[in-house]
This record gives sequence, structure tokens and C-alpha cells, in this order.
Amino acid sequence: MNHRDDSKIISIDRKFLRAAQCKKCGAKLYPTSLLDRHLSRHRARQRWFNAELRKLQFTFSHMRDIA
Repeated sequence: MNHRDDSKIISIDRKFLRAAQCKKCGAKLYPTSLLDRHLSRHRARQRWFNAELRKLQFTFSHMRDIA
């Protein structure tokens, strides 16, 4: 097994399971079907972060207009 294949293998109790690896955070997921849900959580977190950032930008803009 070469280093390149190691990134997509999970070893548990000397059993090697084919895994999907998240390109965003590097997490290894087994079974590979979990990758879609994992990526959905990344997207949801990013949407939440963007919404919070917009709120802060609005607040700072409003504070600047008042000053």
C-alpha cells in the first residue's frame, strides 16, 4: 500500500476499510455514502457563517452612519 492510497483507507483492528476523504477538512468517512451528508454540513455551516457576517456588517455600517 503506498502513501497515496493511505489517505483513503481507515484501519480498525487490522481491517482496512475503503473510505472517502473530505477535501475541505481531511476527515475520512466510512461508508463513503456519508460524504454527501458531511459536505452538506460544511455548506450549512458556511451559510450560517455568511449570515452572521452579514448581520455584523449591517450593524457596523449602521453604527458608522449614526456616528
